[in-house]
Amino acid sequence: MKKKWFGKKWVTIGIIGVLLLGGGYWGYNHFTAKPVVTPNITAKAQIGTVSKVITATGTVSFPHSIPLTFKQAGQIVALNVKPGDTVKAGQVLAKTDDSSLQLAVTQQMAAVTTAQAKLQTLKESFNTQTLAAAQSAVAQAQQEVATAEQSLTTAQQNADPNYLANQVSLAKEAVQQASNDYAKAQQSGTASSTALNQALAALTTAQNTQNGGAAQALISAQAQNRSAQASLTSAQAQLALQEQGPTAGDIASAEADINTAQVQLASAQKDLGNAEIIAPVDAVIVTAPLQLGQQSDSTSIITITPVGEKLEVDASIAQSDITQVKSGQKVDITLDSNPNQHISGTVGLVALQGTIVSNVTTYTVTMTVDQATDLLRAGMNANVSIVLEEVKDVLTVPSGAIKTVGDKQEVIVPTTTSAKSTSPVDQAAAATKTNSSSGQNAANVQYVSVETGLDDGTNVEIKSGLKEGQEVVIGTSTSKTTSTTKSTGSILSGGPDGGPPPN
Repeated sequence: MKKKWFGKKWVTIGIIGVLLLGGGYWGYNHFTAKPVVTPNITAKAQIGTVSKVITATGTVSFPHSIPLTFKQAGQIVALNVKPGDTVKAGQVLAKTDDSSLQLAVTQQMAAVTTAQAKLQTLKESFNTQTLAAAQSAVAQAQQEVATAEQSLTTAQQNADPNYLANQVSLAKEAVQQASNDYAKAQQSGTASSTALNQALAALTTAQNTQNGGAAQALISAQAQNRSAQASLTSAQAQLALQEQGPTAGDIASAEADINTAQVQLASAQKDLGNAEIIAPVDAVIVTAPLQLGQQSDSTSIITITPVGEKLEVDASIAQSDITQVKSGQKVDITLDSNPNQHISGTVGLVALQGTIVSNVTTYTVTMTVDQATDLLRAGMNANVSIVLEEVKDVLTVPSGAIKTVGDKQEVIVPTTTSAKSTSPVDQAAAATKTNSSSGQNAANVQYVSVETGLDDGTNVEIKSGLKEGQEVVIGTSTSKTTSTTKSTGSILSGGPDGGPPPN
């Protein structure tokens, strides 16, 4: 019985020992473990530029695009330019067929001359000689008309297709007959090619007449007839004046005729001028979608922009931002295709009237490109940043480094436990702040009050409190940790039958 009690005693002692050893090990690890230090992410205070901007997307355009088109319809016979060409004021860019317009001008010039001659005749003295001369002129004009009409009749007959075909047929028969005669003459030894050559020449003449010669002769005869008729009309008018004598009313009428003829001449000359597209100013050709032989119409447009004009960018700005945009503000322009290439611009026109689309009101802002550049083309999409405020060559830190405490602004500055600038009180204050927020090692940082200026959301201006090159904490990095458990050896256990361990 005593032996059994003695064995239980040793079991109890063993259990108590294990508990004491385990508790001691836990207490050692708990009270001597170092706190986890979260690494800080820092950035240096540096000299830079802080800009507060409004960003938008706009469209590149020419400030003054001038469309030029033909005012007189016709077939395009000359196209002297292509996009990108530089032209001078007064230069002919394109032209339509103006032959009929030139004829109209010639006719109107003749009409003016006739009207002026009529007035001159009215102002001259009327006598027997002038009357006789007028009568002679009428007779001569009538003879010329008769001759012209006869020539016209002959030309019309000669231009008749059936007549021309018959003449060719007769000429061919004559050639055949002459050829046969020539062959027979060769057999008899008395051959002569004269008749055959004449027949061939006659055939050639007949064919040429059929193939356009008669038509050309008809056109010439018609022109001569018109001229003769005009001359006759003029001669008859002069004779009538001589016979009747001038009156104030006749003179006024003659002067009115001159005015009418001159107006018609001016109109004809204007129509002739409208057959051309002429550059109104020194310019660059933007578009010229025309083709030779094309029939001109209202869509036949050449677009130009004056030389020296700078490109513009039109962008829509939200109503919440538009009151901050002012004429003269600087603009930074970039393209998606060249994001690192910055183009400077200036705000020009700020619209007073908004545009409502889907219940959203925006205002158009027009910005002028400061310097000409080959990067921009009309119609491109451009990214614009309108500079509202800007400070250059100032000390800056990332905006995320600024901490607002009450009415003060501070930054966290890394330091060391041996740093003389950090007093125990400062370390205690830093410990309170950092331990409650990020778990940082309080002895390695301190809070520094700063005076800030412009903040653009990315960087902030530091007016006082920091020096260039000084580091500030902008965040902490998280890293995974692996905890390990040390082996403490074998747990104490009792001996056989629950007794103490063997010695």
